[in-house]
Formats: sequence, C-alpha cells, structure tokens
Amino acid sequence: MKEKTLDFLRTVTYYPRKLIDKSIYGLYLRRKNDWHILKKFTNKPVLIVGNGPSLNKTPLDEIKDSFVSIGMNKINLIYEKSSWRPDIIACVNGLVINQNKEYFNKTDIILILPIKAFYLGVRARKNVLFVNLKDQKGVETNIEKGLSTGCTVTFTALQVAAYLNPTSVSIVGVDHSFVVEKGIGHDIKKFKGDDVNHFSKNYFKNQYWGVPNLKGSELLYQISKDYFDIKHIPIKDYTVNGKLNIFKKGDIKDLIN
Repeated sequence: MKEKTLDFLRTVTYYPRKLIDKSIYGLYLRRKNDWHILKKFTNKPVLIVGNGPSLNKTPLDEIKDSFVSIGMNKINLIYEKSSWRPDIIACVNGLVINQNKEYFNKTDIILILPIKAFYLGVRARKNVLFVNLKDQKGVETNIEKGLSTGCTVTFTALQVAAYLNPTSVSIVGVDHSFVVEKGIGHDIKKFKGDDVNHFSKNYFKNQYWGVPNLKGSELLYQISKDYFDIKHIPIKDYTVNGKLNIFKKGDIKDLIN
C-alpha cells in the first residue's frame, strides 16, 4: 500500500516540484554553485564506477591513479572494503538522496545533485553542485545548464564525463543485471532482506528503491555511446562479467597499474 502511495505522490506532485525546483535554483542555488571546482578534472581519462556486485571483484585500489573517477549514489558503502575514493559522486534519485544524506552532508568529495536534494536536507556547500534536471534523453554536455533525466544514474555520470571533455571513458561495476520482484521499470518497491543487486548487502536492504528499467537504460547507453563515438572519445566497459553489450568490452587488467 505504501509503495502505491509513494508512486501516486511522485506522479501528482511532479509539476509542483518542478516549479519549486526552478524557483529555488533561480533565487538561491545557482549563485552557490562554483563550477570551477571541476576544472582540474577536465581533459583527462575518466573512470565511471557503478554499484553492481562485480565491484567486489574489481581491484579499485590498484587501478591507475591517472583517472578522474565518478562514483554514484551510495558508492560510499565501498569504503569499508577499499581505500579507493571517487573524485566526484553523482546522485539524482530522491529515495537514494534521502537514505544517504547523512554521508552527503559530511563528505568533502564533490557532489553533483539535483535541486530537490536541497529541500531533502543536503546543505549547500562549496563541494556541492546542484543541477537542474531536464525532461530529455540527449547527452547534455553543459551540465551547468542542466542534466537530462533517465532511468539510470549511470547516464547522469556519463553526462558529467562528457562535460569534463575526457580523453577516454572507462566503465566498471555496471553489471546491468538485477534480481527484482515483479514490477514496471521505475516502480517503487521495498527491497526485502539483503540486497543481492549491489556490492553491499546493505545497499537497499529493507529500504525503498526504484525497480530497474533495463531496456530504457540500454537506450540511454546507446545514446551515450553515439555521442562519444561522434566526438572520437574512446569508451570501454571493463565490468567484470557484466551483462551490458552496448559498449566495447575491455579486460580489467588493462586498468591496473
């Protein structure tokens, strides 16, 4: 019953929330954003780090330190297993923001978050960049003006990578495989018991999450691949035993020092 209520509220409040977002951004958050903090990460190889179980088989500590790394959502849960830390964390899902805001409010790592994160309790600080979400599916290269929305946060990370004008893009931890209850992509469900879909059993353990939309994700990955191909920016998927077949595959050993 609560899941249906959450879905209903998300639908009926969509346009009022968009109006609130626009007002908060225009009156306050736009002036708070300091995009210069990303300048040191431009024109370098980018590593996008997903949250799949394969991350437990990915030697993040041994990957070349020349990469600018972009983590997503609750990537901080990997810290108890690894000394590796991302340079940037992207998160656009309201459920995840609410569940992880304690960490978001204490970290000094650069965060790229939607405007709603502000009224969900994430404080405006020097390392936090609030972005406007647009209802479009193309790769938005100037994220200062907004980010295209999508059914996977990896699409957000790919747009952040595009903004940085990378020399190459490498992907790890994007397994593209989920064990889920019956439901339509992006439905809100409560995950029961240990989370087997992410690198940590506590990721969504007994918490609400959006049912993955694999077909929708593949469409966005293809759009992203087309963008990087046109720009002649190499993009490879190094996910250990990943099921995604959009990007050219690479051997994880090639990323290690």
